[in-house]
Amino acid sequence: MIKNSDITVVVQGPVVASPDRAMDEGITEKCLTSVRHHLPGAHVILSTWQGQPVEGLDYDELLLNEDPGSNITEYTADGKPDASNNNRQIVSSREGLKRVKTPYAMKLRSDNYLVGDQFKFLQASFPERCEEDRFLSERVVVNNTFTRAYARSRRVALHMCDFFYFGRTEDVRALWGMSNLPDLAYDQTRNGQKQYWGAPHYKIDCTQKLLLVALQQYDASLNVEHLHDAPDDLIARSERIYANNFVIGEPELIGLGLCSKFGPQERANRLSGRLTYVNFDDWQVLYKTYCDAEFPLGMAPLRIRKRNFLRAFLLAAKLLEEALKRLKKKA
Repeated sequence: MIKNSDITVVVQGPVVASPDRAMDEGITEKCLTSVRHHLPGAHVILSTWQGQPVEGLDYDELLLNEDPGSNITEYTADGKPDASNNNRQIVSSREGLKRVKTPYAMKLRSDNYLVGDQFKFLQASFPERCEEDRFLSERVVVNNTFTRAYARSRRVALHMCDFFYFGRTEDVRALWGMSNLPDLAYDQTRNGQKQYWGAPHYKIDCTQKLLLVALQQYDASLNVEHLHDAPDDLIARSERIYANNFVIGEPELIGLGLCSKFGPQERANRLSGRLTYVNFDDWQVLYKTYCDAEFPLGMAPLRIRKRNFLRAFLLAAKLLEEALKRLKKKA
């Protein structure tokens, strides 16, 4: 059993909404209160920005980072830059994790919260490892929301959620120890065309980009060029990396609560969205496949078969919809 006193929770991100990022009113206070309730005795670091209203919030340690601002990830066809908050997440996570002194650490977004402590049991419940693609000292528990097996109706690799990480401090720190991402340089020769990482294919997802940068410290040859860069050998590596270094589970399974924009009625949690995710049943199959051939799956295969039937129907409908859109454009 992992003791609460051996855990530091890094709550990272803004305290209040900014013009480009909506937040539930009082969500960071709710986040911090939930940590105190579900992990009494854990150390809490709030890693946010200079100028944020932190008065009255319950934390043990406060880190007021200089806001790095957003980073340019694409340009429209007329050359207008579009930016993302990747570097804000990197800085608040990285700098907070640098201060952790306990054996275990959690990276928790300031607009999410805890509903339990199941992640402690999950992190310690799967001891077997294989040698290939074994990067971390122990497994790190992550949320399955946006941890996709499919995106835009096609297979994807290394598409793992960045909301929640729990594991050995050295592992979580390594996964969030990357440098800030550079702005995408504008190519004057491609004026009149959209520019982004992965063009002209679908843009590489930010979750792919962050995980890829983290894993390249272990294997510099690992790469994903665009969203659907997923040949069979890379899919196999992606699955083995998931099985060997992480535990992937639904929010309620790991003890995570999501803010309202990821609530039950939002697109992320509709059936059509959830069918594209890697869930805990899927992960257990990967664990059995790559790490522990004797692991009992129980009813997981039956649930997976039912889910795959629905998934196949959904993907076929989406592919048909995309084909009709292309025909309409040509017409």
